[in-house]
Amino acid sequence: MNKYLITGANGFVGSALMTRLSDQAVGTVRKEPGLPNTKATGDITPNTDWSEYLHGVNVVVHLAGIASKQGSSQDDYNKINHLATLKLAQDAMNKGVKRFIFISTIAVMGQTGSFDEESITNPQNDYAKSKLDAELGLKKLLTGTNMELVIIRPPLVYGEGATGNFLLLQKLVQKLPMLPFGMSNNKRSFISRDNLIDLIITCAGHSKAAGEIFLANEGPSISTREFTNAIAEGLGKSPIQFPLPGIIANLLFKAVRRPTIYSQLFDDLEVQSTKLKDVLNWTAPLSLEQNMAKLRRD
Repeated sequence: MNKYLITGANGFVGSALMTRLSDQAVGTVRKEPGLPNTKATGDITPNTDWSEYLHGVNVVVHLAGIASKQGSSQDDYNKINHLATLKLAQDAMNKGVKRFIFISTIAVMGQTGSFDEESITNPQNDYAKSKLDAELGLKKLLTGTNMELVIIRPPLVYGEGATGNFLLLQKLVQKLPMLPFGMSNNKRSFISRDNLIDLIITCAGHSKAAGEIFLANEGPSISTREFTNAIAEGLGKSPIQFPLPGIIANLLFKAVRRPTIYSQLFDDLEVQSTKLKDVLNWTAPLSLEQNMAKLRRD
């Protein structure tokens, strides 16, 4: 039976992973948590000493870091998402940890487009660059060592309690009788928190996962219209999908200085992964509809 260290244990994914693993896991958080099986590290830096949290651990799942948000500098991303990750890996290796699972992001491939395992990386912002630097640094650090590396690149992670873009969409569905995605035929990939957790645990125990990079998704890509319709069904809502032309939506978002929101809602970001099935024999245990039905519990 694996013993896990989960960093970022009070985050959206980390908290649910801790619940799923129960006494198999110890978690770390930035501030004093008041949660079972968790310890506070303070701000993580390239000098953080992780050794006291690694006793008896054979799998590290590294979720902690700073996400893409305003107010963070390139230096912040580099120190926390890149250099601090390498320090954790070094300390884990020194403690004899067997496997290091790094939760990266599909953004290392780019912000729009269709990606598979053969696509080249093309990070477009400081956040994505810091994640890719961490990936490359981990590969270099762990090559020829006894600690195995697994990298997972998820797209948008959704589910009850999510923040960010999913929370924005959820609020739009809850409050508006009409949504502007009637003409949306884009292709976007998603993965629910519960499906991602299942994938992480699979990667922790599967012998063939070692050394692999997995592009996470839970099924065929869908449009923003289909995704928001699924949210609405989960919430028991029936909004009308207004056919707003993309060119007009683009102008509107530019006018309010939020062009990236337009891209996230109307452009493609499609993940095509064959390794999930071919290497891990993994398919998502929960469907989109099953995941969205949980939203009514909020």
